[in-house]
Amino acid sequence: MPAVQKQFEEFHTNIKLDEDDEKAKLREKRDNLLKALKANLADDVPAFENFNQGSYSMHTGVIPLDGNYDIDVGLIFDCKRDRYSDPVELKKKVRDALNSNGRTVAIRRSCVTVNYMRDGKPEYHVDLAVYVKRDDDLLDLAKGKENSGDDFRVWEGSNPKKLTESVCSAFKDTEQLKQYRRCIRYIKRWRDVQFRNGGAPLSIALTVAAKEWFQPRFETSGKPADLLALLDWIKAMLWRFEDAYTEDGWSKRLKVILPVTPYSDLMEGMTNGQMTAFKEKLETLRDALADAYDEDLPEDACKILNKQFGDDFKVPEKAQTARSVAAPIISTGTSA
Repeated sequence: MPAVQKQFEEFHTNIKLDEDDEKAKLREKRDNLLKALKANLADDVPAFENFNQGSYSMHTGVIPLDGNYDIDVGLIFDCKRDRYSDPVELKKKVRDALNSNGRTVAIRRSCVTVNYMRDGKPEYHVDLAVYVKRDDDLLDLAKGKENSGDDFRVWEGSNPKKLTESVCSAFKDTEQLKQYRRCIRYIKRWRDVQFRNGGAPLSIALTVAAKEWFQPRFETSGKPADLLALLDWIKAMLWRFEDAYTEDGWSKRLKVILPVTPYSDLMEGMTNGQMTAFKEKLETLRDALADAYDEDLPEDACKILNKQFGDDFKVPEKAQTARSVAAPIISTGTSA
């Protein structure tokens, strides 16, 4: 195995959403938006509390290739679902309170999206998921668009905070957790590079797939082996493709089940054609990782990896370290 851990970690630095820069800007956009929402909501709308969700809260965010940074925020309104028999009604009130100069606001199926534009292009966006309270430990999520039929305007039981906790606590060992998060970011950037024309799996689907099937890999010296950890994870996903029937017919499909309510298949929205393309691209990635593993020199391995992960995975001009000869072993970390 070539000594490419340094290049993987440099790649991670290149793609990781920076805590002190872009994350700070996202926090500023979020806070300004929440202030505006509180100030402009109609008087008949209940008060709300907010929390972060998505990759921002799970510490798995990557720098977007298109420059359109995002943050996911949950809004919990102090009422029950019977206050709004039509969940889209509450989403409209959120939309109307935020629709002002400098922003474009759209009601999407699972959230209200606020776009901040610069020179006619989105620069940042904030996805606001609208929840109401329940008598149990769950929340009800408002789903539906303005033009949705009655069957698609629904309140859906949800547990977003438990999902974040589940992803963040997958490994107790600090180094294993760091490798887990690095590999999630690697596969997210791979997705962005390989699916530029659409049809990509959801980010949360890849994250949950890591929670379910990722296992840390370290050399006998204790040094992390991200190449092997990533290769094993991709193999684990490919092993789980099964024949399944959908309205498009029979196809090999991967199911990634949300580990909390509503326990839905996060891959369900992909067509058979998209799923087939995803499987083929995963197979290409698996083969590339295996080929990189078989190379002697880091620069040769990195040339292979660069084609999969894009230009932020740098190719060294010459070997920076000697070939690694220690056989990696699987760590014994406890997965959630």
